[in-house]
Amino acid sequence: MRVVLAFAMIAVALAGCASPRHAMVGNASRIAVAPDLPLDGTIMQRVSAMICAKAFIDPQPAPADALAALQNEAAAIGAAGIYNVKYAQTGLLDRCGILPGTLATAIAYR
Repeated sequence: MRVVLAFAMIAVALAGCASPRHAMVGNASRIAVAPDLPLDGTIMQRVSAMICAKAFIDPQPAPADALAALQNEAAAIGAAGIYNVKYAQTGLLDRCGILPGTLATAIAYR
């Protein structure tokens, strides 16, 4: 019984990790990218987006692609912009697995 329960919990956890990201939001390109929080801005939350290569032999995804996905994530929560954008290459334990990937993180604001 405990083994079945453990497998069920692992399956639920993995299903949450593999769930699809937000669908493309129409106004994602309107999300401003600022180096610092604007004076009239209110911090909402941290947003992140990971872009994976299609195949193992493909090159590392460009930061511009990760930025577009990040703007989409910010638009999905109703943000006006993002600031403090950072990029990182993903490793073997990330959502991309053995594929090359680029992770973008930022802080969303209204």
